[in-house]
Amino acid sequence: MTSSRKRQAYHNRNATEEVLLFTRRGAVQNIRNAYRSVQTDVFTIAARQQAITSATSALEAVEVGAEVGTRNTVDVVLAQRTLFQALRDYANARYTYVINTLNLKSAAGSLNPQDIGELNEWLQ
Repeated sequence: MTSSRKRQAYHNRNATEEVLLFTRRGAVQNIRNAYRSVQTDVFTIAARQQAITSATSALEAVEVGAEVGTRNTVDVVLAQRTLFQALRDYANARYTYVINTLNLKSAAGSLNPQDIGELNEWLQ
């Protein structure tokens, strides 16, 4: 009976170690994925800013063309729509960045109330 209890304890310990190892690997994977998401979001935000600049320039060019008679109102409206889509995409990219930053800090175990305040200031 003692021998069987000893074997059972040994197997229980091994099972617990496996669960711990699985949990650690999962945590590391979650942190790495969250970090990559934040990195991607930074590049996405920069690209969206460039899209806004491009759409703004295009709108200005179309408006000048409409004033001189080479463009019509439909072209102006389409250029405005493109600019507004770029602004919307930029806002969505910033929102995604905020969410992924919070997920990263949460996964790393470093989320605190000060982080919320900093992100709030960044959004304004």
